[in-house]
Amino acid sequence: MKMVLKYIEDMDLRRWSLPDINAFRIGLREWRSKLNCITNPYIYKQLLEINSVDLIAKGNSDISSRQSAANKFLDKVFRVRLGRGFYGECLGVRADGNSYLSDEIGKQLSARSAAAGLRPIGAVIYMQRNNLKMCLRSTDSATDTSEIAKV
Repeated sequence: MKMVLKYIEDMDLRRWSLPDINAFRIGLREWRSKLNCITNPYIYKQLLEINSVDLIAKGNSDISSRQSAANKFLDKVFRVRLGRGFYGECLGVRADGNSYLSDEIGKQLSARSAAAGLRPIGAVIYMQRNNLKMCLRSTDSATDTSEIAKV
């Protein structure tokens, strides 16, 4: 119980310093709606049932399945000119119907892009309500994709 509270505090304060914090966050996702003392009078009892090791294992399992689903798109990559070439080029992929995987796909494309000598950005393109959308991700902390997204 003590570790669960430490992990929740680490997330809420956006420290992200504990090991496996991302896996814990993903594992806790299904509990989030129940963790409200106003709408859920049994919250304390339910908190006692939560085990941080189980949540991390569930989170790692979810991460692994999302990664393997994202990997299926990585053999269909193409070059994307960012801002009509003003911002250089990166690798992109069409992922229609799978926009929920855009973070995983984009980060993997970012690493591949950098390895290919292009901008360290991954572009995930998909259709949403008859609009073509592009999600930009970078694994390089010095690269700001928000500037490119404004164009």
